[in-house]
Amino acid sequence: MPCNLEPSTKRHKAQARIALLFVLIALALTVLPTASFAGTDTAGNVLATDNDSNPSGVEGDLYWAGQSLELDDVSIDRDIIAAGDTLSIRDCTVGGAVRLAARTIDIAKTTVDGSVTVAGQHVVLNSDSAANCFYAMGETVALRGSTKSAALAGDTVTIDGTVEGDVEVWADKLILGKNARITGTVNAHVSEDPERAAGAEVGALKIDRTENEDTSTVNDVIGGIVAAALSTCFVALLLELVFPRATVSAAGMLHQCPMPLWVSGLLGTIAVVPAVLLLIISIAGLSLAGALMCGVIGIALVSSAFAGCAIARMVGHSQNRYAMAAAGGVIAGALTAIPLVGDFISGVAFVFTLGYVIQIIWRNAHLKSQQPANTPELPTA
Repeated sequence: MPCNLEPSTKRHKAQARIALLFVLIALALTVLPTASFAGTDTAGNVLATDNDSNPSGVEGDLYWAGQSLELDDVSIDRDIIAAGDTLSIRDCTVGGAVRLAARTIDIAKTTVDGSVTVAGQHVVLNSDSAANCFYAMGETVALRGSTKSAALAGDTVTIDGTVEGDVEVWADKLILGKNARITGTVNAHVSEDPERAAGAEVGALKIDRTENEDTSTVNDVIGGIVAAALSTCFVALLLELVFPRATVSAAGMLHQCPMPLWVSGLLGTIAVVPAVLLLIISIAGLSLAGALMCGVIGIALVSSAFAGCAIARMVGHSQNRYAMAAAGGVIAGALTAIPLVGDFISGVAFVFTLGYVIQIIWRNAHLKSQQPANTPELPTA
């Protein structure tokens, strides 16, 4: 985890969005089917869901996805990679690393030879737990065990354990408990003075105060809106030049049958995260997972311009198509750059574009399935 970032409001927002992304990944897993699956490959790796019993031991890696995971007195020879709603690891030994994403993460009385990298809402490395290094991000993050180094980010970060090295902290509030034993330097990028209990031992404490309030000026906001409007306008014009049939088709679909478009886009948005995770943990589907992620990223990059262009084409269908594309791109770009509401508008544009792509794929597949029935039969003797 990089430790040389400038403490700023923008970075706090970026960290919050990353944490929210991991939480959404965990929450999205709640829509997974209730049917369980489990298996061990030839390398000793175990693939499991929350309906599977607690394994007694794993010779390779443990891949897990579901709602609630409770590992108790288990030996994992290599890594644990898991995502869900609630993850609890107790009295375990892990020969490799631990990678977790969930709403609630509790690691207690566990020894990890490698690193622990976790993200969630409430994250705890409890007492009597040890890891080589601890990287955590969440709303509340607590380090009560022991590690050689740590990088922690959250609204409230508590250190009440042992760190045989340096600690990087990005938080609104930092609490150093009475059991804190830190031999190195604590570089605290915080918005208020840390709370330090009597008995806390810290080699050195460097405080870099940040501010909670947004320090950007009105000119910065206006400049960002203008830049977003111009860049989105350019992408919209490019889409209209290269894919004119797509923008016209999306405009017609939005005007004539908007419900299937929005429903498929919303369902696709919900399903894409668990679909990628299922492909990843299946190992054989890693290439498909990568292709799916690339497609989703591509749609996200052009969704605002495409949605603005399509809506403008629908409203001004009799006007010059390039003029309407430019107008739609400018309006869409400006709206997505407005503070507070911009992210919501970007999300709506993504749902719209993904819904259109799904509808086009569905219609093409439906037409191809009907083609063999219309082909002439071979003459018979």
